Amino acid sequence: MPQVKIRPVEPRDLEWVRAELTRNWGRPQIWSINRMFDADALPGFIAEPDGGPVGLVTYSLRENVQPGECEVVTLSVQEEGRGIGHALLAATVTAAAMAGCHRIFLTTTNDNLRALGFYQRRGWVLVDLHRGVIDRLRERYPDIPSVGMNGIRCRDEIELELPKEEWP
Repeated sequence: MPQVKIRPVEPRDLEWVRAELTRNWGRPQIWSINRMFDADALPGFIAEPDGGPVGLVTYSLRENVQPGECEVVTLSVQEEGRGIGHALLAATVTAAAMAGCHRIFLTTTNDNLRALGFYQRRGWVLVDLHRGVIDRLRERYPDIPSVGMNGIRCRDEIELELPKEEWP
């Protein structure tokens, strides 16, 4: 894995964070399992391998989650295959452990095969299928495309969690 500086999101990063969230999800408000997060207000980490930000992870320890749980709300990198996503996830798992969490989880859409492979290769396991969540969200946000990545109809969220034995 390359040398990657991972640091907490700071107030000075807000403009970049909002732009990164909008670039990847169309807006800073992120929905997960019928819960809305203002992802630009969540704690997170930024990756800076060469000086400028190239990756972002946001997570929630308290907002919209059960006590003792951590949800990874967003993960994005501008250049794949350099270990940046892995480093951002590792920082988040460490933060969750330090906060006393007993569970860390995330969701992705059914069409995001690359993300599903990425997480499973890193030890995350499928734990739940939330059928029709994206279809219902599309009623509120009609700009969400019905056909997503890989030409697959985007309609569900798949929940994954990292088993405790995989934590650092």
